[in-house]
Amino acid sequence: MNVERPMETIRLAGGRMLMWLFWLNVPALMLIGWWLKAPDAEVGALAAALLALLPTHMVRQRDISAPARMTLAVTSVAIPALYVFLLRGHGWQMDMHMGFFAALAAQTVLLDRRALLVAAGVTALHHLILNYSYPAWVFASEGDLPRVLVHALIVVIQTLMLWWIVTLLTQTIRLQTEERQRSEGLRKEADAAKERAEVALAELERAQTIATRQRAIEEAARRAEEASERRRLVADALEARLGAVVGDLGQLAGQLSASKQWLFDLLDRTTQRSAELRKAHARADGDVRAVAQDTEKLAISINGVGGSASHTRDNALRGAMATRALTPEVDMLSATVDSASSIVALISQIAAQSRTLSLNAGIEAARSGSEVRGFAVVASEMKSLAAQTAEATRQIDIYLQDIRRAADSVSGAIDVATQSADTIDRSTAGIVDHVAEQIRATGEIAAATEEMARHIAEAASQAEALSLALAEAQSAMGETDAAATALSSRSQELQETVRNVLEELRAV
Repeated sequence: MNVERPMETIRLAGGRMLMWLFWLNVPALMLIGWWLKAPDAEVGALAAALLALLPTHMVRQRDISAPARMTLAVTSVAIPALYVFLLRGHGWQMDMHMGFFAALAAQTVLLDRRALLVAAGVTALHHLILNYSYPAWVFASEGDLPRVLVHALIVVIQTLMLWWIVTLLTQTIRLQTEERQRSEGLRKEADAAKERAEVALAELERAQTIATRQRAIEEAARRAEEASERRRLVADALEARLGAVVGDLGQLAGQLSASKQWLFDLLDRTTQRSAELRKAHARADGDVRAVAQDTEKLAISINGVGGSASHTRDNALRGAMATRALTPEVDMLSATVDSASSIVALISQIAAQSRTLSLNAGIEAARSGSEVRGFAVVASEMKSLAAQTAEATRQIDIYLQDIRRAADSVSGAIDVATQSADTIDRSTAGIVDHVAEQIRATGEIAAATEEMARHIAEAASQAEALSLALAEAQSAMGETDAAATALSSRSQELQETVRNVLEELRAV
């Protein structure tokens, strides 16, 4: 920036202000002249207009050069001279000299000491020349050189003061301009530094963006590695846990298979024992029927004892022999009942083990989840069948106890019959006297025989029920075998599925 440019701006603004003052004085001179009825009012206004033309042209052309400033200075002094001329002979003429001082002070807006000198010089020349040529145009009286000198001295003093003021203003404006230039230079440097900083900041942001992206890539890689490691750990944990579950299922299936074979063997043996028990029941029934027939014959013989005591004794001996022959059969029935009780106890134990096994299987199925839901159903069915088997064995045991009590009763009756036969054998002579008693005893024997036959029939019925229960147990074991086979197959399928899932999980 040029140092003179701010001063040119101020000078141009001052020139415009002076131009408007010049043109305002044109109508003012006309009005004052008309008011004072001065003959030269039009001349003064016309002269002011002519004097204002040249500086107006220069200012409108934005010409504020030294000649233009000189022209403005001369015109500024000429306007007060026109007022003094127009008021010649009037009491205010001397007051109009104040206009020269005002015009001189107005030159400070031009910030030019030369304009001050020109305005002061023109003022001095105006007073000095007119003081000798046309004194009335300057003073109300005759020419007065001392007054001119006094005015000149005042003008010089004012000019010096204005000179000093204009010098300070000029220096101040120049210093401000230089400071502004330095500030502008510093601002430009700051802007350049700011631009460089912005460029550096942009580069830094790009570097940070690249670094952030790199960190994001590294973080993503790290997270992917951690995720892969977690998947591997999860796969190992799943393999360990599910492998243990699958192994337990396989072991359980093996146990079921082994238990199945043992239960099948046990059921076969129990079925054989049941068949033997049924045969024993059939033999006991035949023996009891034979006893009943013998008892009937004994009664007939006793009725004929009165005719032949010897014949009676023979019949008594045959009855005793028949009764003694029945004792082993009753003992065999008791032994058969004891064997059946042992078998029932064994079946009860098997049922309890089956219930425990089904409970463990149900717990394992519940722990394993929905993959072995079918196995849980099979375990529940096994538990139900074990409960039914336990109930059936309990009822069979009750029936066997009834048979045991009946056999004991038959054994007691046989003992009584044997004692009676011995008594007959020892005292044949007293048979006749005791015929009535023997008839009664024979009736009791017949009743006991019928009771024994009834108990044997019930025992046969229970033996038949036991056979049916064993058949149901065999059917249940068949279902258990099928369930164990299905469990083993599902266990293998689950193991294969777990292996495939773990391989896919480790491959991700």
